[in-house]
Amino acid sequence: MSKISMPRRMTSLFTSLLIAGQLLTPVSGLAQEVELLDEKPAVAEVAVNDTPNRLITTIKGDPSTGMAFNWYTTNLFEDAKVLVSTSEDMADAQEFAAEATEVVNEYGERDENGFFIYEDVAYTEEGELETDENGDPVINGYYTDENVSGPEWTSGDAVGQLHLQEVTEYSYKAEATELEPNTTYYYQVGSQEGGLSEVGTFTTAGEEGETFTFIQYTDTQNAYWNEHARNEAEFGANTIELAIDTVGEENVDFIMHTGDFVETAQVEDEWVDILEQTKETHLSYPFASAAGNHDEYSIGMYGEYGDAVPEKFNEHVNVDAANDAISGGSYYSYDYNGAHFVVLNSNDNKEEDENGESKAFGEEQLEWARQDIEEARANGANWVVLAYHKPIFSKSYHSLQDSDVQAVRDEFMSLIDELDVDLALQGHDHVVSATYPLNYVPTEENFSNGVVADAETTDVDGVEYFVNPEATVFVLPNTGGTKTYDDIYSKGVEHVHAVRPSLEWMTGEDVEYYNSLFAYGNQPQESEAFTDSHSNWRDSSVQNFAVYEVSETEINVKIYEIEGDLTADEERTVTLVHEFGVTKDAAEGTGTEEEPNEGEAASEESTTEESTTEESETSEETSTEESETSEESSTEESEASEESSTEESETSEESEESAA
Repeated sequence: MSKISMPRRMTSLFTSLLIAGQLLTPVSGLAQEVELLDEKPAVAEVAVNDTPNRLITTIKGDPSTGMAFNWYTTNLFEDAKVLVSTSEDMADAQEFAAEATEVVNEYGERDENGFFIYEDVAYTEEGELETDENGDPVINGYYTDENVSGPEWTSGDAVGQLHLQEVTEYSYKAEATELEPNTTYYYQVGSQEGGLSEVGTFTTAGEEGETFTFIQYTDTQNAYWNEHARNEAEFGANTIELAIDTVGEENVDFIMHTGDFVETAQVEDEWVDILEQTKETHLSYPFASAAGNHDEYSIGMYGEYGDAVPEKFNEHVNVDAANDAISGGSYYSYDYNGAHFVVLNSNDNKEEDENGESKAFGEEQLEWARQDIEEARANGANWVVLAYHKPIFSKSYHSLQDSDVQAVRDEFMSLIDELDVDLALQGHDHVVSATYPLNYVPTEENFSNGVVADAETTDVDGVEYFVNPEATVFVLPNTGGTKTYDDIYSKGVEHVHAVRPSLEWMTGEDVEYYNSLFAYGNQPQESEAFTDSHSNWRDSSVQNFAVYEVSETEINVKIYEIEGDLTADEERTVTLVHEFGVTKDAAEGTGTEEEPNEGEAASEESTTEESTTEESETSEETSTEESETSEESSTEESEASEESSTEESETSEESEESAA
């Protein structure tokens, strides 16, 4: 055994955050006892797998009359199809042909025992890559991840260079159509020659106005280097399993994943790990999914960024692509029991003629969203729900720092407010947050583009409901995986500046105002890493998910927290940590009309002070009058809010030195 200093995996935030990958630079002090080999271990071939695998069932088009499927095999089977029956024994099954596409997937090199093979790369004292007389990198030796562990490894800092091998495979897409609404079906995918999958099941959507329930989770984001160290896909799979158990198997209609299925989309091993470990869930429930930035990331080679792989998400997930636009994902919409869902693609940030500012959402996509939502409202949609990956309101740094988000946040928030979107479901920032209902304010009035709406509230069985808020609530349920970010804003402006220098423009008043927009937010993991960083070591045993029960006139939202270390065989407990609702009924019955909440008062006051317009001066006078008429109530609510703010200072983070 010899002690080696492993190269550090670093990432850099491009202006558009387009590409991230594994970059290698020397790091003194990061070392791990591993066996350094002079000769590279023999690389094992990727095993042939012609049983349908990486299967996922998805919503595409009208979920009351159809369902979509995606799976893989190594060899081509031209008779591939999906069989659909109303009987579990698959009697009288309908057949729907599948379309096969040849793809070249890239798998990490492994030894005969299945462990990844890494190079220990040499660097100069100045941090430059050492090369030989032929200009090739100098390799100190080789090692596998058979015995790796510890925060330096799990965070990615001590991971060496992995090479990939290409494998030709086939991706199949099929759609079952002309089904009956509100009907439970059973299905199998595959072929007669290659074999069929296990029997799965799904239930089609019902009639307009019927109550339904869906689960949101996000950022499972399993990294290949932790497959044998602290398997992150195991946590992602367990998170959604426990979410389903909490709601009840018969009560879940579909599942929403708001992006970053995997860490590095180019490495097919990650897709295999997360999709196969979540296999039972995919067999039982349809998914609606947004693409995350990591779902197009590639691995770097010797300090050079790899090109993005913008086709990978849609190769693995069978969803619509409005305008035939596939760029690290796609955008689309669907109706479910009268509610309208719009799934956007925040990887639409490639610099092109129509997107010169590299906005997370390009002009074509935003115009499509406008027309789509206006049409849905005209057709009588009772709710409009947005889902996308990169947040514009969250309790960690991405929402106020990512340049592609900042380039579009004013325009995007203005559109959301104009179209009266009810809920916006987000990911990317690996922290728990739920805002009050927010309205739009222009950037010249406030940096956040948000102000708490003047919304009436009512109490329903002890739960606060916002009544006809004509504003949007933004929800982010932390992560379904192990990588977390700190709730940096609850720690004050000095801490924000220390861990995110790019946010040095924020003042103490800015931080206070931004915090006032949130009804709930924190990072439930406690990590020493958060002392001087925004990110943990990808070692969290605390995950979250959100449950949405939607009726014709009400949406009830519950955010749950899961705690327990799977790797230590700890019991995993599930706790309800936040609940609220939105209703389109007037306050009545058990409900009581209340004054505006403390967060609303704070945001109105701050926005008014920053505004130089006559309209904002009028708003200030109105806000002052309202404050004077409810001084006692505001004082009590302020004290309660201060206690909540203290609780929110629990931490979470993600390292800038891990792909953002």
